[in-house]
Amino acid sequence: MALPSTPSPDPIRAWLAAVIRGAEPGALPPDEAGLLDTARADGVLTLCHDRLRRSPRWTQYPETLREAMTRHAYQAVAVELMRAAELRDVLAALAQAGLPVLLLKGAALAYTLYPEPHLRDRCDTDLLLPSRDEAERAWRVLQTLGYQRPNAASGDLACGQLGCYKTGSGGFTHALDIHWRLNNAILLVERFTFAELAAAAISIPELGPHAWGLDLVYALLLACIHRVAHQLWNTSTDRLIWLYDIHLLTQRLADEEWQQWVVLAQKRGVSGSCLNSLRIAQLAFETVLPANILSQLQAGADRENWFNLDLASQWWRLEWLTFRVLPSTAARLRWLGQRLFPDADFMRRQYGFRHSLWLPWFYGVRIVQGVAKRIRQGH
Repeated sequence: MALPSTPSPDPIRAWLAAVIRGAEPGALPPDEAGLLDTARADGVLTLCHDRLRRSPRWTQYPETLREAMTRHAYQAVAVELMRAAELRDVLAALAQAGLPVLLLKGAALAYTLYPEPHLRDRCDTDLLLPSRDEAERAWRVLQTLGYQRPNAASGDLACGQLGCYKTGSGGFTHALDIHWRLNNAILLVERFTFAELAAAAISIPELGPHAWGLDLVYALLLACIHRVAHQLWNTSTDRLIWLYDIHLLTQRLADEEWQQWVVLAQKRGVSGSCLNSLRIAQLAFETVLPANILSQLQAGADRENWFNLDLASQWWRLEWLTFRVLPSTAARLRWLGQRLFPDADFMRRQYGFRHSLWLPWFYGVRIVQGVAKRIRQGH
């Protein structure tokens, strides 16, 4: 299985990675504003502040940098307190409605992996439910708590989640993503069932009696797949916080858990994705990885000839691969229709027209804009 090459890290991201892993970071990058912007974009500004303020060199850094980092860290603590209180209420309301829920990604990892939850920067909370119907039921419950939904297409194949938000005290926005699939990447998503994940779930008591997240084995699988999905579909660079999640998870796995993890990766056809993610995390954070696990992943990746990540990085090949992997002609036609022609209500809100006669025109506009965007991104 061919894997995409990774560009050399820029000096600012290399400096940030050195700080996070506890190494001597070297001279401070000259662009202080660029350093702060990159750390925010990569989700590691609070983490870097925590590392640097414990260093004997902390007072040697510019006062403006120290003040900006400290201000962000204090805000992160306050935000996490508000977010945690709201999440307890959300989980309690969903439990009262009889809806099973799993916390995914940053929200769960903040409380199970990091020494303090505010150190795991995130912009929203991801909730996984067993099905689309139960996700819609969850949305109806959230409406009673004051949540709203932004304009979004409603196709079940084109999207595996719905987003909603609520403005709380102090004007802070609570954002939730309600998933019925692990992510929107159809090529990678149909690998694990809710029942399987729930059977191995662990409690997160800090968020109340109804808070459950993935255990270490499944959390590492999801972290690796999530990163690859973003690389393919969103053309995003590797965020340092995603790579650090992977790094921390690998350091927690015992030998027996490693073997369980690699067997699952091979059985579910994601050895290549997992191998690539581990290697990129290793480049950033000098992650120590078991040699036998890497060799087993490589063997699994070599057998995964159905999906070539190098080819999938070209947008038209990616769409074609997604089309092919769908289980039936009916599913393929439905996916194609949802991708090209989302529902009319979404189009009216998106483009601001009223009369239905304009609908074909704006479908054409949307398709042209989408292709142009892909071409500009070189994806």
